[in-house]
Amino acid sequence: MHEIRLCKKEEYKLLQDFIKKEWKKDHIFVKSKQILDFQHFDKNNQRYNFFVAYNKNTKEFDAILGFILQSQYDLKTKDNNIWTSLWKAKKQYPSLGLKLLRYLEQYFNLKNTASAGMSSNSIRYCKLFNYDKLDKLYYFYIKNDYKKTYKLANFEILEKKYKESSFILKKLNITQIKNSKLKFEFFPNKSIDYFINRYMKHPIYKYQAYGVFDKEKIISIFFIRIIKQNNAKCMLIVDCLGKFAKNLYYQFQELLKKTNCEFISLLCYINNIKQITKMGFSLKNEKDLIPIYFEPFVKENIDIYFAIKSKKKNYAIFKGDSDQDRPNL
Repeated sequence: MHEIRLCKKEEYKLLQDFIKKEWKKDHIFVKSKQILDFQHFDKNNQRYNFFVAYNKNTKEFDAILGFILQSQYDLKTKDNNIWTSLWKAKKQYPSLGLKLLRYLEQYFNLKNTASAGMSSNSIRYCKLFNYDKLDKLYYFYIKNDYKKTYKLANFEILEKKYKESSFILKKLNITQIKNSKLKFEFFPNKSIDYFINRYMKHPIYKYQAYGVFDKEKIISIFFIRIIKQNNAKCMLIVDCLGKFAKNLYYQFQELLKKTNCEFISLLCYINNIKQITKMGFSLKNEKDLIPIYFEPFVKENIDIYFAIKSKKKNYAIFKGDSDQDRPNL
């Protein structure tokens, strides 16, 4: 009755119909083939990176499991990790979702996979598949000290002591990013081409890249997206290249002042969070109220759960990974 396989290039309408009926009628993948293709159309293999349960009787999909390969944004890279994303089965076929996940693991002979933004059902299923880590992402921030009132967030920490440093923060173009020759310090590996294609060439979002310089030497690059909401702005760090430099609080304060943003945030998981707090970031606590969702805007504290199956000790997840930073409206 069901054919478990990959989604064919010409079946994108079936995919959109399933998402519209079973997930959300105005989902961005339903409204925009451009975004669907950017995230899931596999140019190397001329397919959509979704495993599907195709019903041979009704000629419809009864379950789907989306995934994102490293090669989605760098055709030359070796795929050593998979991000799972949209995962759904029709109510009358609850076991199909698990079948798709098993099929994905067997098809790719998986050793490294992860997912972020998980539902309670997804978390329960990941426990059955012996994932190595199930937790929620850390939320770091630096608020704009030049502002007296905030429209988007509430902060417990009113003042923060910091050490000044001689680092310089500069906005970069694509050529400067290419010439940096920086490496991603975590797993899964991401090339410079990956960062350029994923962020600087995004069809909708306008990401910016800021380099941290020690005199003339570039140390790291932060990929940032500015969000406008309620006549206010904030900045999200969605990914990074290179090594974290210490004592960047002053540099980020000047950037917040220049851009008139209320705060800059960094949502991630890494195994040593001191690398981030030493830059000058604070780890959000229960008394802070800092939103994560802006499309639509939800002024609440919301935890983002993730699951990792990997023996790599330096596995990291950033906001731009999986399908966490994509248009929703």
